[in-house]
Amino acid sequence: MQEVKVNLYDCQHCLGTGTCTNGKDNCSCEACAKKNELPFWRRQNQHGLMCGSCGGIGKAEPLTERMNKRIAPLLAMAIVASLLVIIATAAVFENKYFSEILAFSSAIIGSICGFYFSAIKSQS
Repeated sequence: MQEVKVNLYDCQHCLGTGTCTNGKDNCSCEACAKKNELPFWRRQNQHGLMCGSCGGIGKAEPLTERMNKRIAPLLAMAIVASLLVIIATAAVFENKYFSEILAFSSAIIGSICGFYFSAIKSQS
């Protein structure tokens, strides 16, 4: 696996404690009660619920960092899957441009796979 550096900051919702006290009279807020999957009628006046923003650890990773780390692999998987579907469709319908589609797609799929698997090999 690739080594991913995680930047965790103190959660501003629970002030780093991991327990939500943002509701009325230091109760847990509605959002954290919902995140803890409490039924609607039990969401008020709850004390000591796990913070829904940080998951109860008191540290949170900003949403933009999480998105930046996940978009590139997800985009690569989507591109590879769509190219494989295009190749399969061209093969099934015996498209006259099948060889060109295969050459184009194989170069892109090879580049994507080479990028991800060479990173694993170089870290060992």
